[in-house]
Amino acid sequence: MKKLLLVIVAVCGIYTIGQSQTLEELKGMQSEKIAAADELQAQVDALQNEAEVLQSQIDKLSGWRKGVNGLLGFNLNRSDGWIANPNPEAASSSLNLTINAFMLKDNEKTFWHNKGLLTKAWQDVDIDEKDESGLFDNGTVDILNLSSLAGYKVVDNFALSGQAELNTSLGNFLEPGTLDIGLGATWLPIDNMTVVIHPFNYRYAFAKGEVMSAGAVGAKLRVDYTQEFDVSGKNVAWSSTLTAFIPYGDTKQTITLPDASTYESSLNELTWLNTFAFEVWRGIGVGLTYGIRSAKFESPDTQSFTSVGLSYGF
Repeated sequence: MKKLLLVIVAVCGIYTIGQSQTLEELKGMQSEKIAAADELQAQVDALQNEAEVLQSQIDKLSGWRKGVNGLLGFNLNRSDGWIANPNPEAASSSLNLTINAFMLKDNEKTFWHNKGLLTKAWQDVDIDEKDESGLFDNGTVDILNLSSLAGYKVVDNFALSGQAELNTSLGNFLEPGTLDIGLGATWLPIDNMTVVIHPFNYRYAFAKGEVMSAGAVGAKLRVDYTQEFDVSGKNVAWSSTLTAFIPYGDTKQTITLPDASTYESSLNELTWLNTFAFEVWRGIGVGLTYGIRSAKFESPDTQSFTSVGLSYGF
């Protein structure tokens, strides 16, 4: 009996050792396969990146690169006899719309870059049932910026160029607004970035009200940048435009405000516009547009605006 028990124990021990060895061998083989798969995946990713770079170069040399992204935000609030509200009978609505588009063509020696930005917002607040104004009767933000830049490349990333740019609004077209026509140079430091430096630029500023329209020769700077990022498998699109104008000579005007106060203005201007689109599902996501502007011939104070809402890019 004892011998039988010893034999059983010995067999179980040998089986356990064999199982342990087999399990360790399987784990080792699994680790080798995982390591090999990771190595192959790294090679595939590297080849995919190289293919995308080549496709980008093909697109640049063979035709137009186009892109459009936009933002649409809508908000509706209403209260009927809600006593906790400061205005128990009130309604408000707002609509924000932003469209940002570009068309770029790069050849071996020439390029043509076109960009357009439209931002329009409406807001309606009714605290009186007799108020018959509608949503589209009360605009809050209105921006229209169009630019066209063409150049001849002296070297790969530096070119002689000319540009026309219009900056105004839809609702108050050219009241105010600016039109620039200039010559100079363009620097293309990296993909999707264009730096325009035009020391020979003529600007005409269209005024509104009692301010006189005026023109001047000066230096024009414009920087455009567009980029798309991948964040946790979701697309994030960013478009940014920075413009500045410095006139040569004295362009000062004395402007009188409605309260009878005055201030000195000139045609100096600085504007920075940014649009972000965060993809959530199939191109639909959340969008943010932010702008800041300093233009004394329009306002003595720095101007700014922010819009947030649903976005769609394609």
